[in-house]
Amino acid sequence: MLSRSSDCAPVPAVHCPSWTQPGDSLTDVLRDFRLSQNFYCHSELQSPWGLGMPDEDHAVFHFVAEGRAWLRREGHAPLALEQGDFVLAAAHLPHIISNPVDALSTGVTDLPFEKVNGHTLLLRHGGEGERTVIACGGVRFEDPAAHPLVALLPEILHVRSRDDGQGNLLRLMLDAMGTEALNPRPGGTTVMLRLADILVIHAVRSWLDAGAEDRTGWLGALRDPQLGRALLLMHRQPERDWTVADLAASVNMSRSVFSDRFTTLVGAPPLLYLTRWRMHLATRWLREERASLGEVASRLGYESEPSFSRAFKRHVGVAPGAVRRSGRTPEGARPSV
Repeated sequence: MLSRSSDCAPVPAVHCPSWTQPGDSLTDVLRDFRLSQNFYCHSELQSPWGLGMPDEDHAVFHFVAEGRAWLRREGHAPLALEQGDFVLAAAHLPHIISNPVDALSTGVTDLPFEKVNGHTLLLRHGGEGERTVIACGGVRFEDPAAHPLVALLPEILHVRSRDDGQGNLLRLMLDAMGTEALNPRPGGTTVMLRLADILVIHAVRSWLDAGAEDRTGWLGALRDPQLGRALLLMHRQPERDWTVADLAASVNMSRSVFSDRFTTLVGAPPLLYLTRWRMHLATRWLREERASLGEVASRLGYESEPSFSRAFKRHVGVAPGAVRRSGRTPEGARPSV
């Protein structure tokens, strides 16, 4: 949208909500929920002001470090944002951030920005009224089509600074982001981007925790004591030569009941899901680690490099060597999970 970078960071450790236990299937899945940053913008605004955020192919976060603002989008009531609030807006979601709520907006791409460095922009905009300081950034979910959770996220994730249910760690992170935003220092951009990574994951966890009882489908399978354990086994031991009978026995279910229940909730038979998960891991190892095809084949339990290559091309749509050489998943590749 405003600037692009490839400052990628691994997903940090996160706090488990009340309905999960450390090491459960959801924790394992979120560990693979990777983010990369697009840009970071520090905005010093005085009312009246309005920022029009366009339809973009990445998510955007807004953190209100000082003052207040409203998030407006077509067909929805304005969302009030207080000091310390963090909101994540999904990709392809045009919206407006403003103060007051009915302020006229200007597209952010039409405003003059000061480039602080390759990753950071500074914006000063508005009139002479109430002051608001907002930290804003672009966030990409790596291989979004390959991670089941991305497709299930709501358009807006709102983390309130004063929610009683928030843990101490989350409040401390919000405070830390506010301190960094209000007192820019050398290295502050890196700190802000790392905090944003953690807060995005916490926002996702807060959403999962708040709506846990209503989740069905893939999330329902994760929460199911038996299917969730089977998913965890596949995620943690993708190299094992699993059969449907093995998986069913490991969670004390009959083969037929397990297969039917898994397919109904997850949307794919157990072994197809396992293969897609393996291809997702393979894509990541090839792209990020530049692992050799033989090494990836071995790590995933394939008997030979050719058998792995055939499976990869059949399910992903491109040869694994192409991913390794380019360091990215080529356009036209099919989602792996």
